[in-house]
Amino acid sequence: MNDRRNAGKALHVFLVAVFAAAVGLAGLWSLPPLDRDESRFAQATAQMLETGDYVSIRFQDAERNKKPAGIHWLQAASVSAFSSAEAREIWAYRIPSFIGVVLAAVFTYLSAARLYDAQTGLLAGLLLAGAPAVVAEGTIAKTDGMLLAMTCLAQLAFIHVYARFQEGRADGWGWPAAFWAAQGASILVKGPITPMVSVLTGLGLALRAPRFSWIRAMRPVGGVLLAALIAAPWIIAIGLATEGRFFIDAIGGDMLGKVGEAQERHAGPPSYHAGLVWALFWPAAALILPGLIGAWRERDAWQARFLLSWLIPSWIVFELAATKLPHYTLPLYPALAIMAARAAIRDEGESGFPQRAGAVLYAGVGLLAAGLIIALSSILREDPMMALCYVGAALIAAASLIIATLFWRGRSRQGAVAAAILAGLYGWVVMVGVLPGLSQLSVSPQISAALETAGRHPLHDGAAPVALAGYNEPSAVFLLGTQTMLTSGGVAGERLLSGAVSAAVVESRMEAAFQEAIAGREETVRPLATISGLNYSNGRSVSLTVYVRAAADP
Repeated sequence: MNDRRNAGKALHVFLVAVFAAAVGLAGLWSLPPLDRDESRFAQATAQMLETGDYVSIRFQDAERNKKPAGIHWLQAASVSAFSSAEAREIWAYRIPSFIGVVLAAVFTYLSAARLYDAQTGLLAGLLLAGAPAVVAEGTIAKTDGMLLAMTCLAQLAFIHVYARFQEGRADGWGWPAAFWAAQGASILVKGPITPMVSVLTGLGLALRAPRFSWIRAMRPVGGVLLAALIAAPWIIAIGLATEGRFFIDAIGGDMLGKVGEAQERHAGPPSYHAGLVWALFWPAAALILPGLIGAWRERDAWQARFLLSWLIPSWIVFELAATKLPHYTLPLYPALAIMAARAAIRDEGESGFPQRAGAVLYAGVGLLAAGLIIALSSILREDPMMALCYVGAALIAAASLIIATLFWRGRSRQGAVAAAILAGLYGWVVMVGVLPGLSQLSVSPQISAALETAGRHPLHDGAAPVALAGYNEPSAVFLLGTQTMLTSGGVAGERLLSGAVSAAVVESRMEAAFQEAIAGREETVRPLATISGLNYSNGRSVSLTVYVRAAADP
């Protein structure tokens, strides 16, 4: 019997992992480097590989004292194994995020299976893997995909320790060690987020008996030492390397600054995350409301209390923080996934108000998602693939309505599986069929391609660095090399004439200053390419001219 159960669990883990990997692969190769955070992370990692300094984090000459070095180490290992710093292949920097979301889906399955049963776990893992927010973070080279994995591992270990305590069973060091190791690793990835989620989960559990008596089962003394052994060496090293500036900037400027005021115009009302979750967790949109209601009704059971404690306190913190970005609540999605999966199995056959309201929400988000494909393709695309994009949008809209009908009629299990699959297909349509064709958004790749075609690329052709005047996006620095100069139009003209740079990329607002700098020497400078598009980081249209020295032509 145990052998059959273990075989079934192994099959479920395999299915969840394969599905998560299949969905996550959609954007790994297809998307160019994204502005701004992804390219900042990738460029800092590239500089680690170039300099051999794996302690300090820098973007060109500036210290980047925002996040710890853990994700950069993982990216550096991936690039060393599959690519090189000189190649600037962004997919190699994304592999840790991809692995993170696959692990997160597997850990969510294991958590749900321990809380309830294997069927609930399978649905929870599939729903999480198909969530648009999870798919996106799995294809972006920054911290949140791996942070999600570490949070899921910590909470999985927490569940096992707490369950054994509830059952009166002695626990060894295995799961407590996993819990504290995940805490230490998560600190190296993104600071205190995972510890905050776990602490608030514990405080939520402490509202009911057995209060705090379970803490001894967590092995806190040895566990804190284990977490410290993982995180402390780099913490000490970066403190010495920056003379304490890292902690002033990261804690005082980045972390606490986001709580008090909205940074970089990322503001939102207290209901910001609650409003977005229906779209960002689209495959579970029909089940979120029934899941929350069901968990609240079952709150006398420790399983439901654990999920509510995982979700609610941390969600309130994120809603109250002044700075808001859609991915901030991602570490709480596994709890929602398990609640949703529990509702799908528990409420099979029911079609009351929560189920029908969820069906309407699911259909509405699906229609909006299909409309987004049409809008992006119509506004930012000009090629024959537009027709296929329209067909894909129509099929997604139709499938959304069919799946919503399943939820409306109480066929929640079938609806959940179908919703997860459709969300995965939607990820492929958007990541492979729509976004790569939006040429107006690919300004930096067009600059890099123009220079490479002309044999003047700093990284691939050994040319001198490039000067950027008026266009300072990190993706351009990543694609063109660390020595890329971010400057004004006048200085760009002077450096181009002197031969200090091989090309000057001048934005239209800087054109007058550039022309003034080269006045009287126009015959030695010629335009190589003109590039126009939309800088989606600030929403502004840009028009760039790539200038080179005519005298340097073969």
